[in-house]
Amino acid sequence: MGSRSNIVISLGLALICLRCGLSSGTSLQPVRNLTWKSFNFRTTLQWEVTSQDSVYTVRLHSMNSNWKKKPECVLAKITSCDVTSLMQNVTDSYVAEVETHSAEPTEELEESPFVRSSQFEPLKQTDVGEASFQIFKKSQDEIEVLVEDPLTGIMFPNKTSKTLRDIYGTDLKYKVFYWKDGTSGQKTQTDNNQRIIIKIDKGVNYCFFVQIHITSPFKNSPKSQSKCTDLQTTEYGLGLYAIIIVGALVVISVIIGVTVCLCRRKTVHNNAETNPLKTVSA
Repeated sequence: MGSRSNIVISLGLALICLRCGLSSGTSLQPVRNLTWKSFNFRTTLQWEVTSQDSVYTVRLHSMNSNWKKKPECVLAKITSCDVTSLMQNVTDSYVAEVETHSAEPTEELEESPFVRSSQFEPLKQTDVGEASFQIFKKSQDEIEVLVEDPLTGIMFPNKTSKTLRDIYGTDLKYKVFYWKDGTSGQKTQTDNNQRIIIKIDKGVNYCFFVQIHITSPFKNSPKSQSKCTDLQTTEYGLGLYAIIIVGALVVISVIIGVTVCLCRRKTVHNNAETNPLKTVSA
């Protein structure tokens, strides 16, 4: 009996310890590798999970604001959170926390483990994307490069997106690299304007690519894809000339055909008048 009672007591203690262990929250682990990702001021937090049975809450504060939570990132089963809407002051410095919670509701109140991020300053640390541009022939010796100003995740009060130019102002410049097609010697021209006029040699094809250059804080975008002129092809292209030539040939053929028909009819008419039909007597 003594040994049997000892077994019962041991099992009871084990069950109590197991319940305590489950309810104490020791199974919850903080996330790992919490990092910032920011491109043209669209900023996300990313992390690695340590448990498949956890949900996460993200909150953020800056030097000039209190802690705020992103509603889409509260008790959510996620591994990243877009916090752009909480970081509209690009000159501020931000810190974020990611809390780990049990996916199953519990009655026990416990402190959720969390990880705090490093400081992030959008103006200095966001990555700037490559520029897109178009080229137009202005004259025999001028090409216009038209740069499209990239949009960002920062909004005006009317909820329209700001451009990089709206944020960086005169600190943003466009650097145009250009060279004669088939050669390796590059030239550069830097300008604040989106419309940049490049002087070229007459009758020579040129290639271009553009890079966004920010002087303060210093940073460069990746270089854009290159584009080349085709000065040997006229403004309207060979296709239109082919259509014009075919059309002209058709018109000429019609004129010749009509002229031949008229001439034949006139000849027949003249022959009829010169040789009238004779009356056949009975």
